[in-house]
Amino acid sequence: YVGILVRGVTIGPSPAWMQQRLVTAGLRPRNNVVDVTNYVMYELGQPLHAFDFDSLAGNQIRVHQTDSESTFTTLDGRERKLKPGTLMIADAVRDIAIAGIMGGENSEVSDKTTNVLIESAYFDPSQIRRTAKSLQLQTDASYRFERGIDPCGQARAAARAAELLVTLAGGSLVDGMVAARTSP
Repeated sequence: YVGILVRGVTIGPSPAWMQQRLVTAGLRPRNNVVDVTNYVMYELGQPLHAFDFDSLAGNQIRVHQTDSESTFTTLDGRERKLKPGTLMIADAVRDIAIAGIMGGENSEVSDKTTNVLIESAYFDPSQIRRTAKSLQLQTDASYRFERGIDPCGQARAAARAAELLVTLAGGSLVDGMVAARTSP
């Protein structure tokens, strides 16, 4: 799991060349931040997610499994019923994404976002498949995670997205990246 922070971005449309490539891949361009994460996913095969850093409580990210049945509202505005054992991304207080599948409404990048945390992770393919099936929710990210991605490509993809973000959305890259890895 890798995180890179870019501060002071300006949300706007992505350039025409990027929009054209995303449309060709079957995606609808959204804004320069979301488009960068999708572009890098297609470029390198690594799903990424962008969080509005200022919406994250405690300046932290945790990965955990749900203890009991719960609900979570995803980026598409739908309330999802989660089974116990669902892998989630959380800040210090609440869940903010269903790991490897879809982010939450409570931390999405909006027109007001100025600080972006780029997430690049490797998740167990079978766990992502079980969750996607259980939720009846297949996304571009879950499709890739289910089939297995490069377990060593997270830092490269996050750095590429950060480079594009600084170029296309302004702002400045915070030195370094946070990386956590389980034992092989």
